[in-house]
Amino acid sequence: MDDVQQVSDRAGAVLADLGPVGRCRVEVVEVPAGADLPEPGPPGGGPYGSVLEFGPADGPAPLPGLHVRVSAGADRTSVHLPFGLPPAEALCLLADRLQDWAVELTHGSPLPPCPGHPHPLSATVLDGAAVWTCPRRPDHPVAPIAGTPPAE
Repeated sequence: MDDVQQVSDRAGAVLADLGPVGRCRVEVVEVPAGADLPEPGPPGGGPYGSVLEFGPADGPAPLPGLHVRVSAGADRTSVHLPFGLPPAEALCLLADRLQDWAVELTHGSPLPPCPGHPHPLSATVLDGAAVWTCPRRPDHPVAPIAGTPPAE
């Protein structure tokens, strides 16, 4: 997933999988080799809200890739997807990070809910496909992540 529009579309589809996280804004920025990550700013110029960031705050410049920022009101998160990551791995990473943010945003709601269980589904790559699985049975896919078809 090295295309800005494709990643933006997939992020929107992952958010739809997660359910009631509210209206979200998705922004995808390409980060070339040797560049710093884009500076975060408050969405819409308003005050800062809850921020869930992944990765070291200081350190070497990130690998070239796509930086995905998602905001819902003053709450936001970001995910960096290095170029060359296999598509299923990139989608699983994106889903996992957005899921963590959505659960935080909804004060612990299991998103997406695991059928018949009180916990959320887990993002996993299984047989080359990004899928939501029950954490108790990770070898049993429940649904494809973001409606993606299984790998062939």
